[in-house]
Amino acid sequence: MTVYPGDGHSSSCVIQSTPPSSVKKTGIILVVAFAILVPLGMWWFSPEQAVMRRTKHLMEVLTLSGGSGAPMRQVKVYSMNALLAPEVELVVPDVPDANGSFDKEEMESAFSWICQNAKRSHFDLIAFRDVDVIGDTATVRFLAEGFMELSTGRPADGRFEVTVVWKKGGDGWRYDKIVWKKP
Repeated sequence: MTVYPGDGHSSSCVIQSTPPSSVKKTGIILVVAFAILVPLGMWWFSPEQAVMRRTKHLMEVLTLSGGSGAPMRQVKVYSMNALLAPEVELVVPDVPDANGSFDKEEMESAFSWICQNAKRSHFDLIAFRDVDVIGDTATVRFLAEGFMELSTGRPADGRFEVTVVWKKGGDGWRYDKIVWKKP
């Protein structure tokens, strides 16, 4: 209902009500928007979607363009730091020196070395194979393709079957194990 004051000389005012069909249309629009946005929000913030986004981000962090300078590569190190659990287990059959359990500082230092010494790298997540979330642990299996080029060669090149185990803590999902092997 809308009230319009009179002309100022009389005490009358004009009252105009909103037609019921307009109220009904607005109500329907709000209900439909709510019915779409709530499930979309639940899906977007679900643990499965969260670890899938974190996994895609991990692949982006591992990608180093050939022309990127030191500041950009340092940003990658900071991004990697935000993904690391306090201790990380690596299983990389093709690179024996990379296998083992490492604390966060060792992983950050190793990735910093890679960022300083890699000519370039590129990794794509081809397809998710499986995403399994049980409580605060998520296991993501996917197919990746890419390469890492160092001055001494390419320690990673081709297609890979990758498994990442994520642990959820107070500061979000962080990976604590990666298995990176040829199919």
